[in-house]
Amino acid sequence: MEWADLRIFLAVAEVGSLRQAADKLGVTQPTVARRIRNLEMDLGLPLFERTREGHRLTPAGAALLPDVRLVETAALRVEQKSLGLTDQLSETVRVEAGETAAAILAEGLSLMPDGPNVELLVTGLHTTEADRPPEILVRHDMPSSGQALTKRVGSIESAVYGAPNIVEGRVLPLTPADLATLPWLGFVEEQEVYITMRWLRECMRGRAPAARLMNTDLMIAAAKSGVGVAVLPCFRGDYVPELVRLTGPVEELHADYWTVTDPDLSRNSAVRTTINWIANCFQFAEKRDKAETR
Repeated sequence: MEWADLRIFLAVAEVGSLRQAADKLGVTQPTVARRIRNLEMDLGLPLFERTREGHRLTPAGAALLPDVRLVETAALRVEQKSLGLTDQLSETVRVEAGETAAAILAEGLSLMPDGPNVELLVTGLHTTEADRPPEILVRHDMPSSGQALTKRVGSIESAVYGAPNIVEGRVLPLTPADLATLPWLGFVEEQEVYITMRWLRECMRGRAPAARLMNTDLMIAAAKSGVGVAVLPCFRGDYVPELVRLTGPVEELHADYWTVTDPDLSRNSAVRTTINWIANCFQFAEKRDKAETR
């Protein structure tokens, strides 16, 4: 016998309908029916009878109801205590994000002076199996499936940047035809799947990059030296004095970002505070970009 079966029993007893119980619990109607059958088989008793009005408790089900309510009360008490303990233990919240989003969060650490401590991980860097998994993931696309809780926290704009000498005598912003004549900086072959690389290949009409680099910091360093032009997030590129923005924000590279966390963890106050802080970091970066373009 499982608590999940008893919880479904209580929901059906309360609303008198498999469908309404499924809606209330956020599961499917077949799941509710299967759980009720499992419980009846475990107990060897019929718990509900089907009527025109819905599902009504049998005498055996009605006799069982008070005891199940006591189990529910005990389970809720344990859950509340565990959440209290979790709040105390989660003063440090782990957040995993891609390189660009992680840079936004690193710049925004001062926006949460009194909140929980944050451990910031960059997606793709090596971690061992013994490492503590992150409570929050920051992704630039919303998961298409699963039970994770998601929240949109902001967006990032990108544009093309280069050293002033590489575009000397040209009118800014550059046209696609002008851009196609310039040397460009690309990511390494393992990162060919990036949407930025696909856009660059089309924009540069299939020409090979002048150099391939692995991350934004290396892109900035190479662009500053005049090796080629680079696509950079505006919150980084606009604040490198040795670079100029060669295009407006590239619409095709606009990226929305989402936090992803387990629904149970989302009830933890430290996790909730951290998610709100992440949204504030993105809002701060967006406001700064808009101010820079005025």
